[in-house]
Amino acid sequence: MLREIGTALIEVAQPIQVVETRLRDMAGKYTSEPVQLAALPTMLMLQIGNGAFELAGSVQPSGQFDMAARVDGIAALAEAGAIAPTDAVAAIRAARRQPPRFGAVATTLGYVLTTVGFGMSVEPSWRGMLAHLSLGLVVGVIMLTSRPLPGLGPILPTISALVVTLLATWFVVDVAHDGLLRVITPALIATLPGMALVVGSIELAGSRIIAGASRLVFGVTQLALMVYGVVVGVQIAGQVSPQGTAPPMGSWSYAVSIAVIAVGLYLYLSAPPGSLVWLLLIIAVAMLTQSAAGLVLNSTHSGFAGAIVAIPLAMFFARIRGAPPAIVLTLAVFWSLVPGQLAFMSVSRGPAGDYLNQAGIGAAGAAIISIALGTLAGWTLVRTAGHRAAG
Repeated sequence: MLREIGTALIEVAQPIQVVETRLRDMAGKYTSEPVQLAALPTMLMLQIGNGAFELAGSVQPSGQFDMAARVDGIAALAEAGAIAPTDAVAAIRAARRQPPRFGAVATTLGYVLTTVGFGMSVEPSWRGMLAHLSLGLVVGVIMLTSRPLPGLGPILPTISALVVTLLATWFVVDVAHDGLLRVITPALIATLPGMALVVGSIELAGSRIIAGASRLVFGVTQLALMVYGVVVGVQIAGQVSPQGTAPPMGSWSYAVSIAVIAVGLYLYLSAPPGSLVWLLLIIAVAMLTQSAAGLVLNSTHSGFAGAIVAIPLAMFFARIRGAPPAIVLTLAVFWSLVPGQLAFMSVSRGPAGDYLNQAGIGAAGAAIISIALGTLAGWTLVRTAGHRAAG
């Protein structure tokens, strides 16, 4: 039971310290034997007493919100000792096998909407929105057709970046009247390693050095593969001439982008039934707080404010009847803050025709760390308040 639940929690992008804490709480409900465990991003090792030893590995992370909700619910029952181990194992295995809640067309539509929403939040213009829509559809189809071929996973960032760079350079940039980076970045959100970079930073901040470092190396490698796709695309298609910025939509566009992102993530990541309103609320809190903090803080540090406000609120919302579990809402916070997007925009300035400098890379790293520290601080505040209330 501990092996199956622990592996599933790792697959839904839970930081290692959270996985280990929850497994120890579960073990205390089912055995009086000492339990030794060590978790890594793709492996879990367990020993109960001096005899039972379990080793499990997984390289199939899942971004499905409904799977995360089911895994969290089973884990919560096990933490309370309210489920038989055999029933927990069967339920976890069923959750890990479940297909996306929505069909291929709805999932692809969700990805397109998410792309359009992030595009509107970065550079809102009508012509830009058309560019984001068309490129998002292309990447959505690439992601859909690659599902039966998991072996393509490692090179998907390169393929996606190459295709959208070629299309943007040849056709879309002149329509959007915008810079290449602003056009292609929102379409690549599915292959951006933002989740890996943030979770890895949280693990490092929590003294999980091996797990955090390995996850960060994976994220940086994915980022490099994506930048390589942009480099090859620019070399094939040629440099993009500087473009003037298109007329903006208006001040209302940022609020609309939040709603579009919420609907897009609801479809694309198979959110649980009845969770759309809650996703909208928590994404609005995260993005509006980040935007407001940017008025008084450097933009690279505003993510800290968004995370430290949104994470405790997500945990509070989860206690309300009818709300999705905290794990779903916190994953939505990660997606809405999009740290990987900022990293990619900074690192790939050189290939896109802009000047690459250390300050840009440092700003991207600072943004990622600020969101990770805000998340860690938010969790700490909630847990400290919970322990005091219990005492």
